[in-house]
Amino acid sequence: MPAHFVPLSSYVEYPSGEMARRTRAFYADMNRRRTVRDFSDRPVARQIIEDCLRTAGTAPSGANLQPWQFVVAGYPAEGAQVPDIQRKPLSDIAVFV
Repeated sequence: MPAHFVPLSSYVEYPSGEMARRTRAFYADMNRRRTVRDFSDRPVARQIIEDCLRTAGTAPSGANLQPWQFVVAGYPAEGAQVPDIQRKPLSDIAVFV
């Protein structure tokens, strides 16, 4: 049974000049990004984190399965250490939110 096509009702087609301006601005933003392995202790509002994760979850993936999982961790204790979560199964990670 073929999938039912659902049109994107919120699609906005911009004029060519506007598309060019937007693509240049988007490229400039993406070109500034860097991989960071040094983390700030500056607090980030929970709403900002939720908005970022909600946006990340809209990214397309194979078969539209979105197989990723996100962990949001907070460190309430003074001097708490960031856990090494890169090599552990998600079920083994203690998360403080």
